[in-house]
Amino acid sequence: MQLQFGAEQIEAWAGLSGDRNPIHFDREAARRMDAADVVVHGMLALLPVKQRMGRVNPVLPQDWMQFKALLKTPVLRDSTVALSTRERSDSTGFKLHSSADNSEHVIGHVRIVEAPEWSSTTPGFLLAREEVAAWLARFRDDLGRELDDWVALDALIFSHFIRNHLGVIFDCLSPQFRQRQRPNRLEDLSDHLVVQTSHQITFCTSLRSLGELQTDIRCEIDNIHLIESPGKAVGTLDLGVHVSDRHVMTITLGLMIKALPTSQGAMQ
Repeated sequence: MQLQFGAEQIEAWAGLSGDRNPIHFDREAARRMDAADVVVHGMLALLPVKQRMGRVNPVLPQDWMQFKALLKTPVLRDSTVALSTRERSDSTGFKLHSSADNSEHVIGHVRIVEAPEWSSTTPGFLLAREEVAAWLARFRDDLGRELDDWVALDALIFSHFIRNHLGVIFDCLSPQFRQRQRPNRLEDLSDHLVVQTSHQITFCTSLRSLGELQTDIRCEIDNIHLIESPGKAVGTLDLGVHVSDRHVMTITLGLMIKALPTSQGAMQ
């Protein structure tokens, strides 16, 4: 399976997620980050990978599946990448790699897992139904017409988090990471770069459907674990996702936060 991501798709995901880091649009900005060309958003590159890997195993509607990906190197605009899979004893491994030199961009696996327990003391947030309906319609039209509901739900929650809730990360960090204002939105990032390093989704396979996702969606942010060093912090956090008051998905984000020498921050 070969994939390519062009400027139109990059713009579509930027519009959905709010991530307009210049490295996704400007070649010179990308080169300053040691990339040879414009960088494809990691979540954009993962969309067709999730769809393909989410269908490798036969399941019942009440089963749970785990998709785990480690983002190693960026995919570049208009470059051709290939998805390879390998069966293991308890999972199916995958690799998204360059068609030119076989260098790895993303590695990971999918497997069937036990239904996880979710418990949180955080108040969480309810997504407005009208906004969810509009976002999902736009997602379907621009990028995800043939993508399963779990892929769409994961993309929706990720986009909502980076648009509105980045402040929870900085609340857990020491003063060396404090900005002039609490950066709830991507636009508020002025002194730091937030980089996604991994993405794990554990989801109920009833979401392996198309266009049946309800708009009554609530999310809780919990289990934030960060390790600091001078100018950098790495760690994970969980997003517990509920549809119609039923826990259907847990998203675990791996993140790296870096202090910038300039006043230009962004999400990569």
